[in-house]
Amino acid sequence: MKPGAGPSILEGAPFTKNNVSFSKSFRYMVDYWDPFVLYKQYPRGGKILQMNGLKVSSSDYKDIMAIAKFLAKNGHEVKVLHAVHYKDPLYRKVYGDLIGTRYYRKCPDLFIDGCFYEYESYDRPFKSRKISHMLKRGAEQASRIIIDNNKGASDRFIINMIENRLKDKSFRGDIEEVYVYEKGTVRLLFKKKR
Repeated sequence: MKPGAGPSILEGAPFTKNNVSFSKSFRYMVDYWDPFVLYKQYPRGGKILQMNGLKVSSSDYKDIMAIAKFLAKNGHEVKVLHAVHYKDPLYRKVYGDLIGTRYYRKCPDLFIDGCFYEYESYDRPFKSRKISHMLKRGAEQASRIIIDNNKGASDRFIINMIENRLKDKSFRGDIEEVYVYEKGTVRLLFKKKR
C-alpha cells in the first residue's frame, strides 16, 4: 500500500465536519462558552471585560478603553465588544438582546450595565457639523451614544443638534441618551424625557 493511499486519519473521528457530534459539540460550546475575558477589576466593584478577538489596533480602541476605565472606576460593569457577523452563533450570544429590534445585525461598541452603547468619533480636522454626523451614525447602531467632544463644542450646540435630529422627519433613529467623552471623562449630556 502506498503512503497516503489509505483512509484519511480524520475519517470516523468524533469531531469531523460531516459528523453530527461535531455540530452538537460546537453548539454546546457556543452556548456555554463565555466570550469575554476579564481585563481589569476595580475596588468599587466595577470591571472591564473584553470580548475575545478584540482588535487593539482599531482606530477607536484607545478612546473606548479610556471610556471603559473611567466608567469601571466608578463602579460600572463594562464589556468592550467587536463586530461579529449576524449569522455567527456568537452574535446570538453577545448581541442576542438586539434580535427583533431595529438594531438587529448591528454591533455596538460597548455593553454597560445591561445596555448597548455606540461610541462615535470624527476624522480630523474637527468641524461642528461632524457632531450631527456622529449622532446620525451612532443612532444607527444603538439608542445610547457616546460622542467624542475633545475639541470642545458647547453643550448647548450639541443639545440643539440632538433636538434637531429628533425633530427631523427623515431621521429614522432613536436617541435615548447621549454621553460626551472629553479629556478622559464621560458625562451624561442628554436623556430623553419619557
